[in-house]
Amino acid sequence: MTRLLCVAPPFSGHLNPLIALAKHLRDQGFEPRFATGPARVDQLRRLGFAADPVLADRPGAFERIADTPGPVRGNPYRLGRQLAANLALLPEVRRALDAIVDRDRPELVLADFTAPVAGLAADRAGIPWITTMPSPFVLETRTGTPAYCGGWGRPRHLGHRLRDAAGRAGTRAVKRALGTVFAGQLRAAGTQVYRTDGTEAAYSPLAILGLGLSELEFDRDWPAAFEMIGPVTEAPEPMAGLPPALPEGPLVLVTLGTHLWWAKSTLVASVRRLAAAYPSHHFVVSLGRPAPAPAGSPLVDGRITVFDYLPYDQVMARCDAVVHHGGAGITYSAIRAGRPSLVWPCDYDQFDYAARIVDRGAGLAVRRLDSAAAVTALGRVLGGLDSGARDRLARAVAGYDPFAATEQAVRRALWGTSGLGEFMPGGA
Repeated sequence: MTRLLCVAPPFSGHLNPLIALAKHLRDQGFEPRFATGPARVDQLRRLGFAADPVLADRPGAFERIADTPGPVRGNPYRLGRQLAANLALLPEVRRALDAIVDRDRPELVLADFTAPVAGLAADRAGIPWITTMPSPFVLETRTGTPAYCGGWGRPRHLGHRLRDAAGRAGTRAVKRALGTVFAGQLRAAGTQVYRTDGTEAAYSPLAILGLGLSELEFDRDWPAAFEMIGPVTEAPEPMAGLPPALPEGPLVLVTLGTHLWWAKSTLVASVRRLAAAYPSHHFVVSLGRPAPAPAGSPLVDGRITVFDYLPYDQVMARCDAVVHHGGAGITYSAIRAGRPSLVWPCDYDQFDYAARIVDRGAGLAVRRLDSAAAVTALGRVLGGLDSGARDRLARAVAGYDPFAATEQAVRRALWGTSGLGEFMPGGA
């Protein structure tokens, strides 16, 4: 069998799509193995994958970097501190991945875009690597609207195009500045911010698989290695049927994903205000604690039921609308089901998802969830938005096959062909 090494941090938005893709590749005769944080290793082994914990003696190291006490957003100081924390782990992570590659001799590495160190390990071993990217718009491009600028919308006139050009230049300047500040650590790891051809060294020069929709994106010139293959939203371990305590009647799903604990501290209080304004609906809240099933009984607070975890794709069909933060998984799950969104972006790329959701008519966005504006916006989301735009996006999702596209990309990287019948994994 052809061995593949799949590398991602132990966060659902990054690891879960890779698990789903690995399941398909395993069904096609490949042998995917995983390297990730220790918190998800038992689950991967339960799913039948060989899995190695990275930083096994430092549980929670990855989570402490991502689960910040407050928003990072585009603040250069906070971004620098987060980058410094990542770089501090890089030598140990690199050694662990090098050891795994030397031991297992995989023929290809599949790496989430937040795990570029996996590409360094692949380059050292002389094997190809592929980047998977659930948020394609974070790629730098020569044209189009840059990400991480607070959620800029689609350019509609010259002023917007000038804004975008300045944003792209500013993004590159900040990255170059951070590259200078952390030059020693980057050199020690054997990498840099940009390659000599100007492309971003964090992503594969061979293949970058965008787990998104061209129909959701703003116009831009994607890098030559990039291919949009469609979103992957399925949970690693779906529940058998709906959770038994899911209320009857019209529902609104509320979630802030698996991070943002600083925002979740006030989430239920904000939902109470929404629930009071819409007595016709029951609000189901997912706290996003990764698990194959809800832990214990859900907390019921009037017309609010709080779960530790809900699998989006399984419950989405029961819901009239979704209140969420603008994460990749919930955004695409709502689009797939044709459900409208009320987005409260809190950090990272969520503002960029919100801008696209609003621009494409798939929902509305608010600055604060505990506001009169949010109450009004939810009313529009529940009954005042044209469903035609959502239907078009749902049909667009159905036109993609990310599993076949990933298999084709793997075959091209290994054997120079995308034909599914021309080469068999592990063949002579």
